[in-house]
Amino acid sequence: MSQRLESRSGLARVFSRALLSRALLALTLVGLVSAAGTAQAAKPEDVFKGKIIITKDRLPMRFSSPGAFVSAVQSKKIDKIWPTEENGADHGTWNLEYIAFFAQPLNDSEIQIKFYDITGGDKKFIAGDPQYTREKGSRIFSASIQLAKPEFDVNKHYMMTMESGHRTIAMTTFWLRGKGANYSGKVEFSDEDTKRH
Repeated sequence: MSQRLESRSGLARVFSRALLSRALLALTLVGLVSAAGTAQAAKPEDVFKGKIIITKDRLPMRFSSPGAFVSAVQSKKIDKIWPTEENGADHGTWNLEYIAFFAQPLNDSEIQIKFYDITGGDKKFIAGDPQYTREKGSRIFSASIQLAKPEFDVNKHYMMTMESGHRTIAMTTFWLRGKGANYSGKVEFSDEDTKRH
């Protein structure tokens, strides 16, 4: 009786090793597939596809690796833009450095940049501008654009879209910051106003 138990436990050990070997093989394969997926996803155009990234400064023209490119974009990304020039409540300009990443290669040399005011929750068209690419088939486009009052104003939330053939291919949202109008906080009433109340 004890020999049978031993042989069964020996069989159980062999069976356990076979299951363990299969489990390790399966985990190794999953790891390899995940690593391959991560390596492919490291391309900036895949990591940021469909997004416009506004950057604090202009990015360099070349990077040592795709990972360095991704890191640079992430470290320079901003969503609040302060004025380049501001003079009172009526004059202000903001310079935007941006880079857009597309899910598919562009099949056109012209794209439309559009801006919408989304401060109150509605989407109100503010301005649009055509931009021209250097070559068809690209999945990355970078440029700079200047926004100015009165179309744009401080402390407003905007949506920026990029379209190709009336189809949105990348977008972002951002805030324009600045001083804005100065108010003293002092309220003055006329004699007539005080008599009515």
